[in-house]
Amino acid sequence: MDLLFTYKQDKKDRSDLLSTCDLNLELNNDILIYRSSFYSEYMRHGNKRTLFFQHQLHLNLLNGEFSTSYKLVNNGNLFKPLLKNKIKNKSNDFISLEELLTNGLFRGEKKIHFWGVKYSRAIDKIYQIVFDILKSRFKSDFLKTKEYEEKNVNDKLYELIVDFYLDCKNIKGHDNIYFDIKYNFPKKKYLKRNGNKFLPAVLDEYNIKSKYLIGELNGEYNPPIHLKSLKYLCNLFGENYIEYLKKIPWKSNLYREPINKKKHTLKDEFEKKNLVRLFNKWEDVDSLHGNIVSSINKLLTLREYLEKLNFDLKFKVRNNTDLNNYYEIWSSHKKHFNRGYRLRYVIDPEFIKFIEEDINIGDEIFKPKLLLNEEDFMIEGTLMKNCMSKQFSHGTVYLFVSLKNKNKKVNIQYKKGILIQSYGKANTPVPENFNNPIYILTERFKKMSDITWKKEKYDFVEKIK
Repeated sequence: MDLLFTYKQDKKDRSDLLSTCDLNLELNNDILIYRSSFYSEYMRHGNKRTLFFQHQLHLNLLNGEFSTSYKLVNNGNLFKPLLKNKIKNKSNDFISLEELLTNGLFRGEKKIHFWGVKYSRAIDKIYQIVFDILKSRFKSDFLKTKEYEEKNVNDKLYELIVDFYLDCKNIKGHDNIYFDIKYNFPKKKYLKRNGNKFLPAVLDEYNIKSKYLIGELNGEYNPPIHLKSLKYLCNLFGENYIEYLKKIPWKSNLYREPINKKKHTLKDEFEKKNLVRLFNKWEDVDSLHGNIVSSINKLLTLREYLEKLNFDLKFKVRNNTDLNNYYEIWSSHKKHFNRGYRLRYVIDPEFIKFIEEDINIGDEIFKPKLLLNEEDFMIEGTLMKNCMSKQFSHGTVYLFVSLKNKNKKVNIQYKKGILIQSYGKANTPVPENFNNPIYILTERFKKMSDITWKKEKYDFVEKIK
């Protein structure tokens, strides 16, 4: 075994806590080996504890295949450790490769620049040695002259090793290959029948290969497009998915994987047109699960569950608000079935009629609504972007009102006829034009401050034994 490079460093911080690093690059016949270990001391509950990290990369210079290993040993508090002990071994896993080059080389298991200039020079040297070894073995004329500059060491090494792997396997990449290869890798039969072209092979395996998609995906996108999300979206639209993709901004909305591996297809043209409207009106800041594909996946997974219970549900979602509302309503169906009943507060109907009478201020009409069942609270919380959905249990003590004027609403809380609090959407201050209506509503509550109510179960489900 030949030692190509080694570097060691000790460093103490202001608290006299020691950190050490040990980097080694070796060549064992045709296996290039990178090893790194990092030791750190830290204080926990007044006691000195230690962390030990170990990384290894084995790269086969004959076929481009590689393996990664990661080990963490923490001798901190055994009951609630800051970091749990871990051992992870992977083969040809590009996510693990990227993590190793970032944490086990570039950052050195510390914040960027913690180790200083000498460490930076050492990892630059490691990159240059690996670059020289791999460059001499490239078969592709393009890769022999390719520059890997203006990137951090970890990014350059990751790209270099991916290129070497593809070159050894005679696989033709594309602009987004360094991202796609982490999450998708086609089987050999799909590579073979697509001339070893990576992107067409993946699309072929996903059964969504077309000239349209190959053309659209041959470019760099920020954020990158997740091909698994694209597959899920195409399945939603069914056989004529290309017709619908051309109507929506799909390339800017597929930056995450679906939250599960389920496959859903919308039932008819009505549902597909609604999905087109949803895409064209989508706002990432107001979604169930961070992005449109994951949110739809979450909703349709819930519908799939309910339809097995003989619910007949239509996808009528056209915007974020619709999607959130349907999710809350369908969730209440699931909760109702699993629990066997619903819950509500029962109060004198005359009181409800008195409180919910319209309030007229000039030409403006304000409509109060008492929130009395779980569904009322869930939907109100979704629409108002607040914690109202969690307030149902407090209804034994307080009464909650939703006061609406045109497209604006406020939520109001009362106790024994006394106004406790009021707030607008997302807990913002109440608009000024609601002040007089809230005063009038409060006077109504004062007139019936001794009203009582009770919680009851209703709408029981008869489950088959």
